[in-house]
Amino acid sequence: MKKTAITIHVPAIGQQHDFLIPSTMLIRDVLSLIVKILVSEYGVIDDDSDLMLFDEEDGKALGLGHSLSQLGLTDGARLVML
Repeated sequence: MKKTAITIHVPAIGQQHDFLIPSTMLIRDVLSLIVKILVSEYGVIDDDSDLMLFDEEDGKALGLGHSLSQLGLTDGARLVML
């Protein structure tokens, strides 16, 4: 299974983290996984219903029903979670 190395900036906690995510994982599942990690690390609220991922380069929202590979995201992609 191919994996993609991405960096996600989380302004709400003033942190950014690097993740190695399966290229076929849907964005909604990426968000869910990241929230679980942030809950365990920082004790943030476990609610991903209003969160979105955005491409840091062009500011476009990433479709929740698309995978990293479908969106053309490759190693080194930088995303923002809001």
